[in-house]
Amino acid sequence: MAGGEHAVVPQAVHAASEGAAGLTFSRACDQRFPVRVVGDLDTAGVGLQVVGHRRRTTPTSTSAEPQGDDLTMSPTLPKIAVAPDSVAASNDTTPSKDVAGMGPLELEVYRDDWRDAAQFRLRAAFVKAMKRSGTPPKNGGKGRRRAPSTASDRLSFSQLSRRHAIELLDGEEVETFPDRPKPGPAYPVTAAKVAARLLLARLFDGRKDALDRLKLAAPVVAIDVAERELLQAVIGNWQNVLFPEGVRVMDTGNLGRREDFDVVSLTMTQPPKTKGTSDFEKEALSAICLGLPFIAISPDAESHLPAVVLKADPIRLVLPPIDARIVALAIRVVTGKPCRDLLEEDAARLLTATDLSIGIRFDRSPEECLAQLKRLVALKRAPASVRAISLDDLHGMNEAVSWSKSVLTDLKMWKAGMPWSAIDAGACLVGPPGVGKTTLPLAMQRSAAEEGIKLEVASCSHSQFQGAGEGHLGHFLREMTNFFAAARAKPRPVLVFIDECDSFADRSKLRHSHADYVTACVNGLISELDGISSGREGAATSNREGLILLGASNDLSRCDPAILRSGRLNRIIRIGLPDLNDLEKMYRFRLGGRLVHDDLQEICMLSLGSTGADVERIVKDALRIARHASRDLTLSDLRAVVSPDEDRDFDTQRRVAIHEAGHILMDVLNFGAPENVFANIAAVGQRRGATVRTKSPPFAGTYSDYRLRLETLIAGRTAESLLLSEHSHGSGGRRGSDIHLLTTTAAAMVGSLGLAGPVPLLFFGSLDDTEELMSYPEVRRAAHEELQKAAESCIAKLTAHRPVLEEIVKILLQARRIDGLAVADLLAMSRIRS
Repeated sequence: MAGGEHAVVPQAVHAASEGAAGLTFSRACDQRFPVRVVGDLDTAGVGLQVVGHRRRTTPTSTSAEPQGDDLTMSPTLPKIAVAPDSVAASNDTTPSKDVAGMGPLELEVYRDDWRDAAQFRLRAAFVKAMKRSGTPPKNGGKGRRRAPSTASDRLSFSQLSRRHAIELLDGEEVETFPDRPKPGPAYPVTAAKVAARLLLARLFDGRKDALDRLKLAAPVVAIDVAERELLQAVIGNWQNVLFPEGVRVMDTGNLGRREDFDVVSLTMTQPPKTKGTSDFEKEALSAICLGLPFIAISPDAESHLPAVVLKADPIRLVLPPIDARIVALAIRVVTGKPCRDLLEEDAARLLTATDLSIGIRFDRSPEECLAQLKRLVALKRAPASVRAISLDDLHGMNEAVSWSKSVLTDLKMWKAGMPWSAIDAGACLVGPPGVGKTTLPLAMQRSAAEEGIKLEVASCSHSQFQGAGEGHLGHFLREMTNFFAAARAKPRPVLVFIDECDSFADRSKLRHSHADYVTACVNGLISELDGISSGREGAATSNREGLILLGASNDLSRCDPAILRSGRLNRIIRIGLPDLNDLEKMYRFRLGGRLVHDDLQEICMLSLGSTGADVERIVKDALRIARHASRDLTLSDLRAVVSPDEDRDFDTQRRVAIHEAGHILMDVLNFGAPENVFANIAAVGQRRGATVRTKSPPFAGTYSDYRLRLETLIAGRTAESLLLSEHSHGSGGRRGSDIHLLTTTAAAMVGSLGLAGPVPLLFFGSLDDTEELMSYPEVRRAAHEELQKAAESCIAKLTAHRPVLEEIVKILLQARRIDGLAVADLLAMSRIRS
């Protein structure tokens, strides 16, 4: 195959042994491959042993432990005997919980790696001793060397004898030095290699039927390795784990004569490209038809392997994840010293193969290796302030929390046997930035753990896929496929969180030159949401069970509606701004027990219009003020952040107060329920003031209801014109501004809801598709007429209540806040006076 889609496995040199009976490789044998011997005897009384990566036969003793020179460079090899039931026992210093329970293949791999690592450690000790004596080892480098002065100066490692070692090594090193060392590996055995080999051996120890069929028949075996870095290690080592040296491997991209090979392999690290799929399928089919054992290794068979491989009734295997026991064994092998302590299982699952190689080195003690691994785990974990939040700590998003708790309850029932189809496992969170959409998955994970459910979380976004490679369509789709393949490979249940899902735009609205690119991206996402890997005939098997889909969006109107249909992100959960009660709960949680006896009502009033992210920032800023002053936090610190000393001039403050006074006065006049509406002129972030209604009033959706809403939205701008002769730009300029909301409401009334305009019975588009609606001239004209009517009626109402408006402005300038009840009192007093 061209393009590097699958790795070509080098062909092993065939060297059939004519020595030990029963261990020669012969096609005439009933067994396809020789059985790997671990401490047992074959028919000729010959044991099989490993030196480095080479196999040789030696006379066996009554012990399973090699004797004398058979140890080569590893006289301190752990004395591991094989029990009759193939469970390893150990009398070395390795903790029994790390060694006991090994199957025969895992045990043999462990011994092989131990020997290689021990040989390298002794080689490193020799080089260290030579350098310590001032004598560089022979062939040790290309730099200039001084002329040798003694015979020992001219020694290479392979020429070193015990007599020379006594001159060069300290007492402890001499004790571990053999009489005549052999070269051994020149490079250290990496922890990634050890982990990959042990996990693969453990996998086949648990599936002895698969291993037997590889030896005796011609099965198709598909091995999934979700972790990318571990995948590379498995690809480089599977052959010498499963088969003895001399087995000849054919790659599907380089087919040859059947009699020249013993095994066919296919290793895929990336999904196949759409172009050339037909040839890819033909090559795989031809390889299967050879009737040789066929081994396919990939991150996910469903999305990476040819369809013909999946049709061939393969033995499906999944490589176990890295766990604490594998970490301990890797430390034991690489360092040569027992690992007394184990990582927590949750921490071990966060480690990758690369992390193991970084943290575990032969020149470190087990304690140092564990310290490095814990450091790497800490880097992967989110800050405690975020991870400590559970669903009960989330406020202002009651519907989202209720859905999450419902899903967790259903997960318990699913584990007890309830079908997955009964679970409402797809939702999309909609709300402004900062309301907690990205925090919900972590809170859901923590709450699940508290209830004894291990919930994995996999997060992605459009920008993550876009940033893969050079951003070409193939790179985008490949990264997306890889992500979902990795998510499906995690232990179920898994929460798949898709941020910025509105970036997958509505295909029906695409008009630009890159429409085909965007359409392909959306199609790819839909395919993955359905659990179907696209582009492969006959591979449309759903794989959704155990996957919870959760999206997040700031503007759902831009999202393709197919993503939101039933069975995908079907439940729409809207998250608004928190009310006073929710704000107080957010402050109490973030304060963490501080200011428990202080009244936060004023702080919450001034914070109305803020999000959970704003509250977190306010508390952090207040804590910083107290910390720099070397004292405990006080209420004044919070007040200083929420309502800092004004740096705005008086005219600007008065204009803001007039604007918010117009909004709250018109809101109380039009909708009543004054206990639910509040206004302030606190400058929080880019916001200069806010008027917030915490509970929506009754709304029947009539023309009159919408007309009152238009009057309330335009009241701030109108109040500025009334009291200051002209209005400012504060009503527009961005999404979510007064003018933006006025435009969307009026356009919906005219072009979608059938409430106004010259042709109210015509439907021009969806009510939230303002861009589409405003593309029609008749809708634009009618919408503007409605806004003009609303402005005229608004100025009439404000003029009639001008004294109340001016009084509200005074209160805002003095107290910086006012609630609807105070406005209602002012209106009542005005009516009495009149």
